[in-house]
Amino acid sequence: MPARTTNFRVVVSTLQEINGPALRKPTLWDYARLLGAAALWGSSFLLNELALKDFSPIAIATYRISLAALALCTICYWLGLRVQLTWRSTGLLFAIGVLNSVIPFSLIGWGQLRIDSATTAILLATTPFSTLLFSHFMTRDDRFAWSKLIGLGFGFLGVVALLGLGASQGGGSVAGMLVVILAGCGYSLSSLLIRKLSGMNTLLLVAGSLLAGAAASLPLLLLFYPPWQQSYEATSLAALLALALGPTAIAYVLRAQIVQLNGAVFMSNVGYLIPLFAVFWGWVFLSQQPSLVMWLALVLILGGIAVGQWRKSS
Repeated sequence: MPARTTNFRVVVSTLQEINGPALRKPTLWDYARLLGAAALWGSSFLLNELALKDFSPIAIATYRISLAALALCTICYWLGLRVQLTWRSTGLLFAIGVLNSVIPFSLIGWGQLRIDSATTAILLATTPFSTLLFSHFMTRDDRFAWSKLIGLGFGFLGVVALLGLGASQGGGSVAGMLVVILAGCGYSLSSLLIRKLSGMNTLLLVAGSLLAGAAASLPLLLLFYPPWQQSYEATSLAALLALALGPTAIAYVLRAQIVQLNGAVFMSNVGYLIPLFAVFWGWVFLSQQPSLVMWLALVLILGGIAVGQWRKSS
């Protein structure tokens, strides 16, 4: 019995291991980073739809990950950044790459072939709930709190207000909805694994995880969708390049910084801001005018983030 208790404590201690400094209270710059990541990811819905005209979900995921990895590895080489890899850090980078890019990109692309963008966005907005659950058991300093749960509730109401009409009209298959929820769980788990590499340079962390993701997805691309057998239009290629550089390379660096400094639960609030920016980009590029509901959603979403970050003074 004592041996089993000791083994259980070892497992719990491993799950809760934090390699970097304690989380800090978000600053104005942290909120700016969060908005920047949300703005980039909000554009991915439009870009993904354009790319899906010529590319399969697996092809989009592979090219998007590989191009982003190439760009960041080039920057790391140019800056002279080097990293000493261990079996542990290599395994974590591979797990982050699969959970943070290969699985979500493929599942979201597959789901968007069966459900509309509004439904996809509202389902991804459930990601903070899974992050809150996983974070409670896998960290010591990003645990469950009622203020966080209330804040998540406000944010979710904002997304429902913003996209409820689109979701009710779009509908879609149950399978398509389920895979999008699973994609969100992949983002949640990868955020918590990123914290275990808090001592690693952010650029190296993101470049390494994307490189691992590319290595995992390239065999699938070559086996099922050989590039030499495909034909593409300029619009699809441009959308794919934009996906790689913006919502992947740049946004993932911002995400890693936020997770390392402020935790996975704070980062998960981006799930509420992404649909807002998706509507904004629709207004800019498709001349869709913002409605009163959009402004109401903005108040609820930002209010939810503020409530979620509130802590009682000791």
